[in-house]
Amino acid sequence: MTHSPEGKTIMRRSLGTACLVVMALSAIALPEPAAARGQCHGNFQISKYGPIATPYCEEEQIAIVARSYGWKVSGSEIHNDPLRKVYVCQILGNDVRLKGSCAGYGPDSRGPH
Repeated sequence: MTHSPEGKTIMRRSLGTACLVVMALSAIALPEPAAARGQCHGNFQISKYGPIATPYCEEEQIAIVARSYGWKVSGSEIHNDPLRKVYVCQILGNDVRLKGSCAGYGPDSRGPH
């Protein structure tokens, strides 16, 4: 059996095309991040077994409360920027809606004054 350079080139192109097709189909088949995370109710993700506390929903709650004060912040910003989360919690952490979400970051968690 002989191997020609043309055969290898065709095989590489075919593999490259196949990889692109698989990646495109994967991107279409994957659910949106919010849909994959489930429905949040406050700090809790609603599952078929009942509410479950999740970091994702806690961070969504931080963004919701911040927006209620007029801040322009998204859940995505809170998820992807830990310093933004700390900043929001330090400023707004006294809000009762953030007691669970901002535990450890709020103004009352700095220790004795």
